[in-house]
Parts: sequence; structure tokens; C-alpha cells
Amino acid sequence: MENEALKNKTEEEVNESVEENESNDETFTYSVDNNNVNNDYGKNDGGSIVYVVVGVLILIAIIGVLVFFANRGKVKVSGFKDIESRMVSAAKSYYEKNSNLLPIMDNSSVSVSTDTLIENSFLKPFSEMVEEGVSCTGSVNAFKVNDEYVYFPYLNCGKDYESVTLSKKIISDGVVTSGDGLYLIGDKYIYRGEYPNNYAKFGNKSWRIIGVNSDGSIKMIYDEKKVERMSWDDRYNSEKEGYFGVNDFRVSRLLEYLNKIYEENTYVNKDNKLLLVKHDWCIGKITENDALINSSDICKDTYNDLYIGVVDISDVLLPSLDKNCNSIYDAECTNYNYFLTINSGMTSNASSDKSYVVFYSNGGSVVNKNASVDNYVRPVININSNVLYSDGDGTIDNPYIIK
Repeated sequence: MENEALKNKTEEEVNESVEENESNDETFTYSVDNNNVNNDYGKNDGGSIVYVVVGVLILIAIIGVLVFFANRGKVKVSGFKDIESRMVSAAKSYYEKNSNLLPIMDNSSVSVSTDTLIENSFLKPFSEMVEEGVSCTGSVNAFKVNDEYVYFPYLNCGKDYESVTLSKKIISDGVVTSGDGLYLIGDKYIYRGEYPNNYAKFGNKSWRIIGVNSDGSIKMIYDEKKVERMSWDDRYNSEKEGYFGVNDFRVSRLLEYLNKIYEENTYVNKDNKLLLVKHDWCIGKITENDALINSSDICKDTYNDLYIGVVDISDVLLPSLDKNCNSIYDAECTNYNYFLTINSGMTSNASSDKSYVVFYSNGGSVVNKNASVDNYVRPVININSNVLYSDGDGTIDNPYIIK
């Protein structure tokens, strides 16, 4: 019908119609291209999608490789720590068969080599537990605590891995001579300053490391908020003719309480108690008047039959970096001293001038009070020198983890 109508038109009309259609086709074609009706861009989009997918896959692969290498070291360390655990299990089995070789005295130890454990089939050869080319040696210390034994492994695989004790890790992290940090004072190391990195986690509780003793054991103070209050002593005092307490640590209520919290696992649970060692606790009496912090009288008398104690005066005041902190009553001792934030409460020291006076500490300062006055008892412990470092750098957000 359209062709018939076209035939009836004049040539001029036909030409005009054709030109008009061509013009419309031109416009239509242009519009179609712009609107992608002809799917020309659809073809390009398909290619683009392929490129995007490939790019994403490549990116994922790169991330995977990076994560692999980032975690490779952790995986290796984890594997060596697993070997340490196997060494402990092997040593326990070995000593079950050879109990006569275990130490008899408390706080004493014996050691068995991994060669002996392997030769007696208690431990697999290292060649079956490590990668080819890695050579290892080791030993396990059996340490007697009361009627029980705790086992400490030591594994040395050269440049690939070596067991590190916490005390060695603390010292290797850096000893300083100025500013906040760990100082070598005499034959021991102590943390000083306002913000030293001496935070630790032990038994899922927070502690602050006071320092490393000369024998490698680690002295720590409980850092959780909740601690109990009591009197240093509440007995009748003949000098005062009243219940002012007697400041003899060996017969004090304080000593009774410290033994009680150890036996009842109040701050350290039953398993972790095996990691504590008895140490010398400075219980020396000092004069109340202008007593020097470094007075030898503080440690002139010691008590060593104790697993949990309290701070002595020097523990609280020596961390201060203020040059004007010289005697126990100097207010400057609270400056640049992390004990400013620790209410340490009772110390183990008493007055040599009066039989009823003892020294308490609060926020880096020291005061003398009657022994019968209630105050906080903040536990202090000493951790076995053989305890292995597990993780952390001592900061508040990443404390040292005791394995």
C-alpha cells in the first residue's frame, strides 16, 4: 500500500519524501548510536567486565601472597612453640619413668636434654618436626615447687628460632640511662619514670613489672583496681598501752594475710602459683626522720619464706626520676614516677624509732602511720627466671604475656 501511494505521487514529491526520510534516517541513526541501541558499546562493556574481573582476581592474588609472607613467620614461630609443648610432655613422661632423678629440695631444678628424650623415644627426632636444613637442640628444666613440679623448655634452632625467657626479653628490649625505661642499678634492673613500658598479663590479670632481680626472676605488682584493706597489725602494744599493733613483720597480721591469699589462690590461681619463686623480701626497720631512700637498713633484714609479699620503700621511690627525690618524705618522689597511679598501700618496712609505726605508700609518696590503721594490701610476686616470653612489648595496649 505504501508503494502504491508512492507511485501516485509526483517525482518531485517522491524526491522530497526520500530526502525527508533520508534526513530522518540520518537523525535516527545518530540518535541510535548515542543511545547504544546498536549494542556497539555493549560489546565494549563485555570486554570491560572481563578486564575488571581479571584485575580483581590479580589484586586478590597479590593480597594473598602478601598475607602469606606476613604470616609465614608467625606460622613458623607457632610451629616451634608447639615443639616446646611437646618437649614438656616428653619430659613429664621421662620423669614419670625416672622419678628418682627429680629434684628433692624446693626451688631447685634438674635438666634433661632433648637428646636423652629422643634416645629414649619420649620425643620425636627434630628432623621429623622441622623443615629440612633446620638443626635444633634443647633441654627441659624440672623445677620443684612445694610438692609439685613445673617444666620449662629451652629450644635452640639457630637463626630460625630460640626460646627466650621473659627476663631476657625485657632486658633485650633496651636498658636506658635517661628518660622512662629499664635501668641497671647495682646487680638488678628496675623500671623508672612516669610511663615505662612495664605492663604484663599473668593469669589473665594485669600486673606492672617492677624489675628483674639479680637471679633473673621478675618482680611484679598487682595492677587491678580491687584489692583488700586491713591493718598491718592490730595487737596490743605495751609501749602505747593500747591496741596500736606491733611492727614486727614476722609475727604481723600482714604476714598472716599474705600466706592466706597464697594458699587460697586469691590473686594467683593454682596452676600459675607454680611459676612463683620465694625471694628475699626487705623488711628492715628505718628511722622516721629524713630516712634516705637508698639506706641499706631497708634490706638489712630480709624474709625469704614467702611467695607473695608487698613493696618495700625503695620499690616505690626509686622509680622517680626527680633529682630532688632523696629521702622517703620528699614530695618530689611522686614526680616522673609510675607509682603515682598505683595505690600500693602497705610496705614491708617499719619504724626503728617506735614499735607501733609502719610505712604506707600512696601514689609514689610514703607516710608513717600506726600499724593498726587500715590500708590497702597490693600483692607483689616474683616470677621464675625460666618463664618463657610469649608475646607483647610491655605497652599498656600490648602487655608482655607470660607463657
